[in-house]
Amino acid sequence: MYCNEQYATNLDDDVLVSLYLKQSEDIAIDGSFCWDYFFRFENNSDADVVLLGKHLSVIDAKGKTTSVDFDGFKGQLPELVPGDEFEDDGYVTSKTSAILKGFCKIRIGNKIKEVELPVMSLIANDNTSRIMN
Repeated sequence: MYCNEQYATNLDDDVLVSLYLKQSEDIAIDGSFCWDYFFRFENNSDADVVLLGKHLSVIDAKGKTTSVDFDGFKGQLPELVPGDEFEDDGYVTSKTSAILKGFCKIRIGNKIKEVELPVMSLIANDNTSRIMN
């Protein structure tokens, strides 16, 4: 995985999703803080898994929610046979501290489902990220 420090995981139907965040030194044009995220998907099931897309929501300290849906992963629909893994990255922004939550839509065998992402905190004032319990 991209990280060696704090990350969070969620296991659903033997598909392991790991998420790592780090505050970027970059500041968005509108003055927002930026956080880089790194996903890792591991297919520990006996079935083929297709990653269909993701939904991310940033909920800031004032309760404002910004959500975005992505079809696929950078234009691809990764197919993972049992034992395969896939990594993805991107970034999110917020003008204040916030939380990041969401899900990934997958097809496992013949079933389409949503795998929840670990909820992560976006700390805007101290240049670190922490796992929310």
